[in-house]
Amino acid sequence: MDTLILHQYAGSPFSEKIRCLLGFLNLPSAQVEIPVIMPRPLLMPLTGGYRRTPVLQIGREIFCDTALISKVLASRSGNTQLYPKHLQAAVEHLAFWADTFLFKVVVSVAFQPKALADNPLFSDEAAASAFMADRAAFSEGSAGLQIPLEVALGHFDIWMTTFNRQLEQSRYLFGDHPTIADFSVYHCLWFIAERPALAADLEAFPHALRWLAAMKQWGHGQTQTMSGNEALEVAAKAPGLPPLSEGQVSKVVAIDYGLQPVTGSAVVVPHVPEAFSLKRQDTAVGDVLVHFPKLGFRLDPV
Repeated sequence: MDTLILHQYAGSPFSEKIRCLLGFLNLPSAQVEIPVIMPRPLLMPLTGGYRRTPVLQIGREIFCDTALISKVLASRSGNTQLYPKHLQAAVEHLAFWADTFLFKVVVSVAFQPKALADNPLFSDEAAASAFMADRAAFSEGSAGLQIPLEVALGHFDIWMTTFNRQLEQSRYLFGDHPTIADFSVYHCLWFIAERPALAADLEAFPHALRWLAAMKQWGHGQTQTMSGNEALEVAAKAPGLPPLSEGQVSKVVAIDYGLQPVTGSAVVVPHVPEAFSLKRQDTAVGDVLVHFPKLGFRLDPV
């Protein structure tokens, strides 16, 4: 079976979501540490310009966005508890809300002034300027992740109070077993808890902290380190793509932020029916398939 290759960086909350999920599912993986900011010359041949982190590579197939990556990993492992059919709407709605709105809230909270002193991204003026310029380019043309701090703090407190109350009665968000909603909420709280200046702010929510500790205990699974060049070599040497009926040249772009499009020939891939899929070619790796979830993205003809 082809190796799961996760292109990620250590401080990325969405990367932590998938790392924790790999641990829970007991799936071995290789991890490529990518730069926090652009350029990412060893990743772009695979993604065609997609900038969000992380990205999952399986041979010459690339899976973008953790909503899709999570479903691929659940299918690979055979786990059916992550997406329980009798709770599907509630579980997936909460996961989507956490990955979108709650994430915007915690970004504002995590980057408040008192938390910046111990943040390595702001270790010096040059590093801070480079990071801010990169994220400004990433969010160009959209509202980005901007929520005023005073608004974010109010929303965060309301959510944490509700969350803490629910977890007083429940081991996980929907019962005795974690669902994908747990992993989507987990990475948001992990992002706050990892900031020493903010960790004390969570002490008012003991049941949430108990749950957070339980989620962390899943670990990251059996991992090995892989270089970007090695990942490109894996793609280049992977078996060729199966025959696919190619449609017109199209582009896929997110609908909220990170509006950098990826262009290729639209294809229908039977084993990923829930995805927008593009077939692209790069001189470094040959043909690749790049997949995006349909929820949160759009497919347009070029």
